[in-house]
Amino acid sequence: MVKVRNLTRCRACQSRRLYQFLDLGEMPIPNGFLKKEELKKPEEKFELAVFYCRNCGFVQLTVVVNPIIMFKNYVYIPSTAKVMMNNFTNLAYTAVQEVGAGEKSLVIDIGSNDGSLLTFFKSYGVKVLGIDPAENLAKIAIMNGIPTECKLFSLKTAAEVKKKYGKADIITATNVIAHIDNLHEVLGGVSKLLSDDGVFITEFPYLLDLVRKTEFDTIYHEHLSYISVKPWRKLIERFGLEIVSAQRLLIHGGSIRITHRKKSGSKKIPDTIKYLESLEEHFGLYKEKTYDNFSLKVELLRNELVSTLKEYKKQGKRIVGYGAAAKGNVLTNCFGIGKNMLDYIVDSTPYKQGLFTPGMHIPVYPERKLLEDKPDFALILAWNFADEIIEKQKAFHRGGGRFIIPIPKVRVV
Repeated sequence: MVKVRNLTRCRACQSRRLYQFLDLGEMPIPNGFLKKEELKKPEEKFELAVFYCRNCGFVQLTVVVNPIIMFKNYVYIPSTAKVMMNNFTNLAYTAVQEVGAGEKSLVIDIGSNDGSLLTFFKSYGVKVLGIDPAENLAKIAIMNGIPTECKLFSLKTAAEVKKKYGKADIITATNVIAHIDNLHEVLGGVSKLLSDDGVFITEFPYLLDLVRKTEFDTIYHEHLSYISVKPWRKLIERFGLEIVSAQRLLIHGGSIRITHRKKSGSKKIPDTIKYLESLEEHFGLYKEKTYDNFSLKVELLRNELVSTLKEYKKQGKRIVGYGAAAKGNVLTNCFGIGKNMLDYIVDSTPYKQGLFTPGMHIPVYPERKLLEDKPDFALILAWNFADEIIEKQKAFHRGGGRFIIPIPKVRVV
C-alpha cells in the first residue's frame, strides 16, 4: 500500500504553478488515537504543508496520505454535537423543499458517517442511501436503519449505485469534499448519479474564514483542499454543473453551503456568488502575500498561547484540554503542547475515551472528569463548539473553572 503521494499538480486545474506558504512540520494523522500498549511503538508521521495554486487560486496540502489509513476506522461522529444536528435539520428541510421530494425520491449522502444527516431526510418519507468507507460507522448507520454502501465514492461507485438504486434527486456531501483527492472523478460521479432535476449540496469550511480568523488547525491530513467560491465554480462547471445558491454558515469556524444543479444553458452567475467572489478578491485570497501573512499570524498565535499556558503553570494552576478534536491534535502537536501543560483531555466521544492523543500522547477521559477533578482551566481545543461547551459546563464555570479559547485569538472566559 502506497502511504503517501506528493502533490505536483493542482487538483482543481492541474497546473504545476504551486506556491508553498505554510509548513506545520511532520505530525501523525490527527485522528490516529493510540491505546496504552501502542505508546512505545514508533508513530508514523507525515508532512503537513500547504500549496496555493497561482493559476486558479485553489489551496491544498502538499502531500496526500492514503485515505484507507485515515478513514477505515473513523472516530469523528457529528451526532455528538447539538450544533451539527441543528444544521442537518435545516439542510434536510431546505433540500426537500428545493426539489419537492416525496416517497419516490432518492437522497444519497456521500461521506455519510453514522447516518445522522440521512435520519432527518428519512423523516420526510424519502428513500435514503449513505456512502462511507468507515466500516465502524457504516455498521452504526445500518443498525439505525440507514442503508449504507461501505466504500469510497468514485466514478465506479457512482455507476454501481446508479445501476442498483437509480439516479438521486438529492446528493449531499457535508464536510467531505475537502477530504477527497480526485475531485474530478468524484464530480464526474456526482454528475452521472444526479437526476436532471436534482440538486447537489456541499458544505465545507470556507477558506475566507480560515484565513481571516487564523484557523490554521483546520489544516490537517484529512482536509486535502481549502476551498473558496471562485475556483470551485470554475471546477464544477467542467462537469456540467452550476451553482444556484450559496449560504455562509457559522459552523466549524465559518463554512459555506453551496447548492448545484445540472447546467441550464444560462451563463448568468447568481448575484450571491458574484458578491462572494468580489469579497474573496477584496480580502486578497488570490494574492501570495495574504498567505505569507497568514503563516506569520500562526507563529504569533503560537507564541501567545504557549506563553499564556506557561504563565498559568508557573502560578501552579492545573490545565486540561476540552475536546480531543482533530484540530486540537494539530494545535497541540504544532505548538508542542503536551502532558507538561495539559494533564489530560476530556471528550464526549466514547471511541476516544481511554485512548491517547496522537503525537503528544495526552490521555482522553469522559467529560464528567472535569467536574470530578475540578482543574483551574480548560483549554477548548474544539473551539468551533466553544459556545455549546461553555453552556454545557456551567457547573464547572460556577465552581471557579475558566475556559481558554485559542482561536482566532487567545481569550480567557
